[in-house]
Amino acid sequence: MKEKAAVDDKLLTLPANAGRAIVEAAAVIACPLLGTDRFVSYCCERGLSIDRERLIRLERLGLFAPVFRVCTPNEESPPFFIPVRKGNNWFTKNWAWDTTGLAPHYDVPSPHDRTQEGYYSIFQIDYLHLVLLEMTLPIQLDTYLDRHDDQCIDWQKSGESWMQYADSRLKSLRVHGYRRSVALLCQLISNRYYPLTRGDRRTIQVGGGHFADQWISVDGFRWDWREYVQDWEPHAVERRFELTPRKLQYAFETLAIEQASCDPLENWYQLIQFVSIEERKKLKGEALRAETLRAGAHMLRLLYKDLYEEELPHPNEVTRQVIRPIPELEVRQDTRRFLEFVANRFGVNPQPKLALIVEGESEDAAVRKIFWRYFGVHPGTCGIEILVLGGVGTATGTKKDDRFRAILRLVDYLHHHQTITYLILDNENYSKRLKDEARKAKSKHSDRRYVTRGEYIRIWKDSFEFDNYSCEEIAAAMNELAQGRARFSRNEVNGCKKATNASAALVRLYRQKANYDLPKVKLNEIMVEYMLSNDSRRKVENRPIIKALVRVVRLATRNPLPTTLETWEVNQASKYMGKKHKTARKRGGT
Repeated sequence: MKEKAAVDDKLLTLPANAGRAIVEAAAVIACPLLGTDRFVSYCCERGLSIDRERLIRLERLGLFAPVFRVCTPNEESPPFFIPVRKGNNWFTKNWAWDTTGLAPHYDVPSPHDRTQEGYYSIFQIDYLHLVLLEMTLPIQLDTYLDRHDDQCIDWQKSGESWMQYADSRLKSLRVHGYRRSVALLCQLISNRYYPLTRGDRRTIQVGGGHFADQWISVDGFRWDWREYVQDWEPHAVERRFELTPRKLQYAFETLAIEQASCDPLENWYQLIQFVSIEERKKLKGEALRAETLRAGAHMLRLLYKDLYEEELPHPNEVTRQVIRPIPELEVRQDTRRFLEFVANRFGVNPQPKLALIVEGESEDAAVRKIFWRYFGVHPGTCGIEILVLGGVGTATGTKKDDRFRAILRLVDYLHHHQTITYLILDNENYSKRLKDEARKAKSKHSDRRYVTRGEYIRIWKDSFEFDNYSCEEIAAAMNELAQGRARFSRNEVNGCKKATNASAALVRLYRQKANYDLPKVKLNEIMVEYMLSNDSRRKVENRPIIKALVRVVRLATRNPLPTTLETWEVNQASKYMGKKHKTARKRGGT
């Protein structure tokens, strides 16, 4: 007896006339009720085997019923308007009646009767699934086939056994008010909380729509969800359903467990919640049914917080023991950061793991071609984003006191977001000073490290072209570009190499002899072909650009993006984003 009393203490009881209360409260705008045929389609899309005939048969047996029914009036009358208008309440005119009681106290129509209609809540699919499980007998036909010819099947005995089982389940389900009550509670609070479940954690759908058929007309166009929230009184719901913290928590856990058990994507719930509603609508079967049940569980969770000022766990964390939330609970308050860590966990965050900053378009073209020809992939496949500065001057600046601040701030920002930054610059303007300044620049985002590491800035001895290609290769590439309009010798190119600004000297030489500007992008593409050619006398792996890019790839692939705030903080304090302060090393050693 004590055990039964304990169970009863946590079960919702079915309020009288709950269906009428739902309609008269207009709790059908944010989450509309569905007519019989629409409800059947809704169930079938969610993997429930039901049709109109069976649905009404279950109603006749007292197992499952709509929220309310309406019939065609005998006199000319406007439709039943919801929200209810004065003088138009069909319940008082006996043209609509509540059908949420345990036993049908009305004549249930035949499936072919179109003079009346039943309207269902989408949250009733939870209880309907239970009824269908109890009323559907799984039979393994092969057990009857796998027998000896002289064995007879006692069909009468089997039939009697099945009927006894069906009768026992019928008696049990007829008095089962708990799961029916959960669905009705969800519908009653749907105007307040359902919009909060219709989103991707960044946006929600709060508008009301319009629905009309030959019986009812639901007008939600003038309904304002924000005004409704201001006037919301959760304790009125608490009184109607005689809620207690124990009852409401158990109802929440019931839906949470049910949605988790039926959802084939349950282990991906953290990622799914960030997918747009329109895309989630394309799910099928049990995954789509889980969406409805999860929405119901979320609504009960929100009601619990409003009533008792306590947060219940996420519906998908009810069936598991969460010792250490991933990511941490405080991170989840920031939706953008939450999504970042979740995307990292599932490996779908497009954030670059390494930003490779090169000086100009020609270096960009050369690097991309090397990736395709030498590594066999696009740099993005390795998590690498190539940024073009447009000249060393862009990185070093022009003002004496602010020469290096811009580029170092960019590097510091990227490292703060755990994107390793690697710069490749020509030896001109103030590029060496930039590297020297970077060695001693302290991070603005972390008090335990410098902005970067000196080895993450590569300065060519002369220039990109002259460090990676021989004068003979450069001359041959320029001759190929000129197509007979000019000829360039190895000695001429060597003379450019000895100039103060080797790259600028090469450009001047080409313009003087060919009478048009040197197309450096095309030049570098030709030289990459020479470098990777089997006829090249220099091993490709010995080229400085190849060595640099091998290191870049290694840094990118060894930079796993964090899945928790704790991991991110450890990474920020590590030596990979920037050299540690001496004071930081002392703190770490104590």
